[in-house]
Amino acid sequence: MHNCIKLLILVISICKRSFSTEICKPKVAIIGGGIGGASASHYLTDLFKNNLKIDLFEPIKLGGRLATIEIGENEYEAGGSVIHPRNKYMQYFVKLLGLEKKDPGGSSISGIWNGEKFVFTESKWEIVTLTKMIYRYGFQPIKLNRYVNWILDNFDKIYDFHESGVAFENVSSLLYALNHDFPGLLNISLKDHLHNLEFSTLSIDELAEATLVVNYNQETNVHSFVGLVSIAGAGSDLWSIKGGNKKVPENLIRRNNLVKVIPSGVEKIRLVLKNENSLQYELFYRNKVTGNPDFVSDFYDIVIIATPLTVDQEYPIKFEEFPPETLFHFPGKYQTTVATFVHANLNTFHFGLEDEIDAVYSCNPNFTNISSVGKVDSVSEPKKGTLKTWKVFTKENMTPAFMNKIFSQVGDFKVKSWKAAYPRYSTENRFDRFKLQEGLYHVNAIEWAASAMEMSAIGGRNVAILAYKDFTKKCSSYETERKTEKAHSSELKSTSKL
Repeated sequence: MHNCIKLLILVISICKRSFSTEICKPKVAIIGGGIGGASASHYLTDLFKNNLKIDLFEPIKLGGRLATIEIGENEYEAGGSVIHPRNKYMQYFVKLLGLEKKDPGGSSISGIWNGEKFVFTESKWEIVTLTKMIYRYGFQPIKLNRYVNWILDNFDKIYDFHESGVAFENVSSLLYALNHDFPGLLNISLKDHLHNLEFSTLSIDELAEATLVVNYNQETNVHSFVGLVSIAGAGSDLWSIKGGNKKVPENLIRRNNLVKVIPSGVEKIRLVLKNENSLQYELFYRNKVTGNPDFVSDFYDIVIIATPLTVDQEYPIKFEEFPPETLFHFPGKYQTTVATFVHANLNTFHFGLEDEIDAVYSCNPNFTNISSVGKVDSVSEPKKGTLKTWKVFTKENMTPAFMNKIFSQVGDFKVKSWKAAYPRYSTENRFDRFKLQEGLYHVNAIEWAASAMEMSAIGGRNVAILAYKDFTKKCSSYETERKTEKAHSSELKSTSKL
């Protein structure tokens, strides 16, 4: 009889050890293969010290809104195209992956156009440009630059928080930790905020407006935080990655042998309550590899959504069997932006120019019908031809007649329409959360503060820290329970010997 008890205790102990090892090795689903999903997969792998499994769902191709387009025999950035020198995560990824920064090339000349005339144009001589700027705007551009740098100095605190293992469950708490005034910037338009800071109408309606139109296809009625990020993005020393910025998410995902890429979108997430202290998520998707039209499903301990969740998305996700009090609501819509790439010469007559310039930024898009026109270089060394390539940002597709208005000698052209390029910003109250509930997280919550490559990378690391802390806490609770049971088993063993 005593031998049977010993055998039973041994079997229970082995099963407990086996189950404990398995429960503390999470199975993770990441929905979205852009920079946010790639960042989350990298930092999760690092935090769990490779003790995890990741399925990454991407229905189109890795890179998300980082993509290139080919025209002629060259490739050009069609999505996120520039990186700020203070973007620490993007710099880290480039170094980690052994990528090269692309030489931005020589100086270029740009101008701000209101549809009737150029209100400001640069010169090839820097001193002349500075003189012209002071003549029109006074010293306000210098004051604006200092203010934006103060914003960036405060924002840099996020890197110290993350390095110390501190993460935030919602966007407001993240901004508040960086500076107590930051959340308030989400509820006042850039126009009103800059007026309150005594910036002139001219500098707001021309300088600030032009940066928002080219960066977000929106105007100064957006909230102040994204407006200031946009102005920061108009600075100097901007850079990109040789071969295309998409190489960062692509390589982060492909180099990680713990990530299995599933070429499908997730259509449904079902909450599964195993018991009152444990839950999982069942994800439903269609297997594009086998061509099976029926749903396939699998279970996960952690789910990270790295894609927009508003109702206007191409791949909406349904949430099933969640408690009524946790029903998710994702308000707002995304802005459509059309990028047209064309081999041509700029029609200087249409713009009232004597000589061709390198970039035209609109400060009145409702009148100009364009957001910007800029000469672009290929992501690698140009292979062939001397034709100039221009990228035009608009809200809608350009008609052939309009294209021939702004260009002459039009050759090849291609169009890339981004149906969800970035959020349509306003000053309405929002309550965007990184943590939707235990084990379920949303990277893209951060882009309602501002949308940029670095913001997505920050969102990815933030949810990775949250997921790691929540999961290890659950494991610690289980381990405590296991040790208690083990001690109790030892007592039983001692008793059985008597």
